[in-house]
Amino acid sequence: MSTHRTLRLWQRLALVAVGGALGAALRFVVTVALPDAAREPWLAAPALLAVNLSGALVAGFLRGILEQAQTRGRVGGRGVHQNLHRDIEWAEAFFLVGLCGGYTSYSAFVAGAVEGWHASPVLTASLTVATLVFAPLAALVGMHVSGGYPARPAGPTPDVGRKT
Repeated sequence: MSTHRTLRLWQRLALVAVGGALGAALRFVVTVALPDAAREPWLAAPALLAVNLSGALVAGFLRGILEQAQTRGRVGGRGVHQNLHRDIEWAEAFFLVGLCGGYTSYSAFVAGAVEGWHASPVLTASLTVATLVFAPLAALVGMHVSGGYPARPAGPTPDVGRKT
């Protein structure tokens, strides 16, 4: 029997919901409230780009930290941290899926691109391409800066000592 307990589904759902609500509220402030306060509606599209890039950077950074924690937990064995698995689940649910998922928004990005196309096709196309190219790069930079990329190899771990 395992020494750690995983989060229950309702606990994960609650963490995602609270994190998502906070992230969406923060996105609203940056992409709607600030351009409105500045009385410059054209700032909404670049603000959404900034939100998506900063959110991808933070998500990549957090993913890198969590990858490092998982790797250390596997190397350190059972006694190192019995609640490590649960802590990683908590952080993934609240920060990655909830907060970063609510903060960044593909649907707002697409809706903004459709709306912006009528006002300025060149600016809209530029922001769309920038988001699609630079958001994944920002996530990789975040993972690299955290030191968690690549913390563990992709795919199954080979059996080094096993003869075939």
